[in-house]
Amino acid sequence: MLIVVLGIAGYFGYPYFKVYQIRNTPTDSGFNLTIPSEISYTELGEVLQNLGYIESSSDFMILVYHKGYQNEKIPSGKLKIEKEWNTYNSLVNNVHYYANPDIQKRVIVNVVINNVRTIEDVAGVVASFIHADSTSLSAIFNNDSIIAHYGFTKQTFPTFFMPNTYECYSDITPEQFIEKLAASYKIFWNPSRIQKAADLGLSQSEITILASIVYEEQKVKFDEQAKIAGLYINRLKNGWKLQADPTVKYAMGDFTLRRLLYRHLEVESPYNTYKHLGLPPGPISIPEIQTIDAVLNHEAHDYFFMCAKPEYTGYHNFSKTLHQHNVYSKEYHKWIDQQNIR
Repeated sequence: MLIVVLGIAGYFGYPYFKVYQIRNTPTDSGFNLTIPSEISYTELGEVLQNLGYIESSSDFMILVYHKGYQNEKIPSGKLKIEKEWNTYNSLVNNVHYYANPDIQKRVIVNVVINNVRTIEDVAGVVASFIHADSTSLSAIFNNDSIIAHYGFTKQTFPTFFMPNTYECYSDITPEQFIEKLAASYKIFWNPSRIQKAADLGLSQSEITILASIVYEEQKVKFDEQAKIAGLYINRLKNGWKLQADPTVKYAMGDFTLRRLLYRHLEVESPYNTYKHLGLPPGPISIPEIQTIDAVLNHEAHDYFFMCAKPEYTGYHNFSKTLHQHNVYSKEYHKWIDQQNIR
């Protein structure tokens, strides 16, 4: 069954991966091309390949079909291919722009999603780039039928959102934008990553949920994330509670807490991993792509405990035994007392 699932995932996922590769393939640029009469993208691709401006007209057409431009016609005239059109993606976009005078007043924007915690945060960020407001975007992002359409639950849907840069027109609709998100998700979750998740016995959403915890534990020293991921995977495999402090902060709705007390650990919530086994039902933030990869490519070791180092380096001390962990914990708490951290 797993082989069948992976085969299907590869079958549907490969085109998205191929497009991802083609987009940034370099082209020759900075020349004028005279088009004597109206032509199709297929004909243009063949001309550009024959002249040596692109390496593959078939790759050119894969990107054209992905963008839905295959039925357009390119009018006669002088097509000035600017130096900035130096990738397949910029070339196709600007030929589309040239072929459609009615859209030449539209603005192409790069929507950058990163450092966000919730779906509402995503809506606010996207609204700052496009014409849609955050309220309409939030309504789409929280629509039950849309969530079900993409195969998620209300709790897991935040794992659908991939921090990335999304190129689109500023007048894109919320419905169209969510399709862009879906395409990005499919590109990221290629067969290799799906296989790595399966090897861990975790779903794609569960990988991202774990990544959200790792991200909240360590969002400064990214080189330590794979080690932290390995620690939590050790705990999961051995049936231990994760006991992750960020999940308590999430359960309390307060990520500003600098010091957790024993009373905080008793908060009743399915997200409190001090009280409940396994992963929480959803992510506690929207982690960076490199953090998801840190989970998929976690460091293999025998650590089960960690404690922040008693200094401002941002790193942790890792332990194999509770005894050693308690030694590090005592040192750390002595230090934060000295720093007057409450």
